[in-house]
Amino acid sequence: MDLEDIIQRVSMLETCVTGDVPFWETIENRLLEDCPAYVLGKKFTKEQQGLDELKDYVRSRFWFTYRKNFAPIGGTGPESDQGWGCMLRCAQMLLGETLLRRHIGRHYKWKVGVEPSGDYERILRMFFDEKTALYSIHQIAQMGVSEGKAVGEWFGPNTAAQVIKKLAVFDAWSNVAVHVAMDNIVVVRDVQTMATIVPPTDAVKLIMADGNVDESHLRQEPVNEKSGRNRSSTSFSVNPDEWRPLLLIIPLRLGLRTINKCYLGAIQEVFKLDSCVGIIGGRPNHALYFLGIAGQKVFFFSCFVMNPEGEESDVIKQPSPESKGPSTSSPRAFAYGFDDGFSQLEELEPLPSSTSNDELKLDDSTYHCQMLLHIDYDLVDPSLALAFFCETAEEFDKLTVQLREKVFPASSPPLFELLEKRPSYWPPFEPYVGVKAKIEMNEFDDMGAPNYDIDDGFELLEE
Repeated sequence: MDLEDIIQRVSMLETCVTGDVPFWETIENRLLEDCPAYVLGKKFTKEQQGLDELKDYVRSRFWFTYRKNFAPIGGTGPESDQGWGCMLRCAQMLLGETLLRRHIGRHYKWKVGVEPSGDYERILRMFFDEKTALYSIHQIAQMGVSEGKAVGEWFGPNTAAQVIKKLAVFDAWSNVAVHVAMDNIVVVRDVQTMATIVPPTDAVKLIMADGNVDESHLRQEPVNEKSGRNRSSTSFSVNPDEWRPLLLIIPLRLGLRTINKCYLGAIQEVFKLDSCVGIIGGRPNHALYFLGIAGQKVFFFSCFVMNPEGEESDVIKQPSPESKGPSTSSPRAFAYGFDDGFSQLEELEPLPSSTSNDELKLDDSTYHCQMLLHIDYDLVDPSLALAFFCETAEEFDKLTVQLREKVFPASSPPLFELLEKRPSYWPPFEPYVGVKAKIEMNEFDDMGAPNYDIDDGFELLEE
């Protein structure tokens, strides 16, 4: 580490302690000097888009951070996710970007100060820290039990991917098929099967609080013309003419203790792809959601946020024109590598789903990061998971071509393997379409019941 690096790190630490921003602004102004930036498939240059448009685009993505004082997970569990929920929050960010693309479009632009409404509000509410929200910290933590992770235990990228796959089965509105490719291998036919599958009628059913069974996420089996009966409910069928929007997640390990430099070119190519919805990764107690890259600077979101002492941290605030104090909607600082060393570190309050006071305004500003954060590629942890969203079969075909022609040649060895079909000595592919059980959505202990299937897989952990 040379003298310039030491000075930068000391300056960054000073910024984090004091809440001042000159250091970040100085570094930001140099990002587009030598090379363009690529964020989730979108290109930014100094001459055309400029730094302000880059920051605005990043700010428009969902950002989920540690929160506190939410309802205890499972009724008696944690009321805050500080110290253990960072990868769960990164999974939320990845899902948030996926749902924005699914329901609104790739280049959604967040409007500052405008109260949430429409599909945007509906997506946001799916991530509220409430047990009734499908992608809440409660649901993710409870579903993690089926992957062998106790509530309050840190997730790795693979575990987060498996939990996303299981929760997506419940989301009838989005109807996204999630495929997690294991062992550094993507099998094209397996992915196509997952995206064109019709879940069986005896797949998981949601029992709502009023006792009614919600089967809206299931699709009825077609009737046999000869017998006049439905096909067996114990099997699933594949309809190649009907493609469900696909989220493809590829857990990887690109080194032992540090990420291998040889993969830099491939990671740069990944962020150029239209279908890229980010990368989740990180070591225990420090997970990050990566959005893009400029040269060797990797843009990221972190769930760590610091509020200066004395500032209120609620995100539902009564409008106050007379107030001249700083807004708590903007994170003031973040220090990479200094996760637990600041006494000022506070989690934000959970965002309520409703309010009885008409004068209170739903403020979503704490769900959008006001700073453009980045780290050197060399500091990225080697345990990560790539994510791609293909809304149509044509987009997936385009992705496979881009992987072969652009991503794989950019590194030696390539990031992962892409096979057309399974080798003959492999077992048949068994797509995940839900468990054959009834789950009480208002009783979260059931979410980790023994009747959940635990997918086989492995995950290398840091010692």
